[in-house]
Amino acid sequence: MRRYLVLWGAFVKNCMIREMSFRVNFILKVVFGSMWFVMNLLMFSVVFAHTKEIAGWSKYEVFFLLGVSHVILRLFETFFMENLMKVPDLIREGEMDFYLIKPVHPQFLVSTRYASFDSFIDTILGLATAGYALVRLHRSVTPENLALFVLLALAGVMLYYAIMTAAVTLSFWFMRFHVMEIWWQMTNIARQPADIFKGKLEFIFTFCIPMLVIANYPVRAYLDRLPWYLVLHAVLATAVMLAASAWFFDFALRRYRSASS
Repeated sequence: MRRYLVLWGAFVKNCMIREMSFRVNFILKVVFGSMWFVMNLLMFSVVFAHTKEIAGWSKYEVFFLLGVSHVILRLFETFFMENLMKVPDLIREGEMDFYLIKPVHPQFLVSTRYASFDSFIDTILGLATAGYALVRLHRSVTPENLALFVLLALAGVMLYYAIMTAAVTLSFWFMRFHVMEIWWQMTNIARQPADIFKGKLEFIFTFCIPMLVIANYPVRAYLDRLPWYLVLHAVLATAVMLAASAWFFDFALRRYRSASS
């Protein structure tokens, strides 16, 4: 484990040096990467100009959810997204072969080789939104709820990782599979108040593809609205999804035909 952490640290350090070598490009990526979040805030501002609540969520509770979901998504994008997006190209162009001969697990290598620090800087916008919303809500928090919030937020990052890993693994069979065409729609679901989904949709996005767990559960934990059995569900869902995505990736690797075969 220590060897993997040291290796990951070296990857992150090298990527930071690379990003700082192209400062103008880095700044432009931060600015344009933040625009979609700002537009989302504006959209909800317009909605709340005509109503006081959405499915029982007040304006600043929704803004808190938006800020937290943005931070979770951007943390995932910082450390994993760029890597996982490259997997279909690695398979199609035969570069996966070079990852397989390295003395570390291929899934670790393909998912941690690069880091995107423009996404990390962009978490500031999400933190600022969440902080502003909390000030307007006048909510105090217990140390226990704060610790639970941090734990579930990290679980949300890992749920993104597990879901995306499983999705890109399909590229071992479907070379032209474009996961990004549906990925952003899925992340849109993650940042909506869970209570707007009812019936089958609520079940699917809570238990089958747990997008509603990612940001809603940490926020509800902070606001002291999350029963203990849902905390247990979040932990189990994260563990199961991580294990399932790792098994699926290994299963695909065992059936992978290298470019040289």
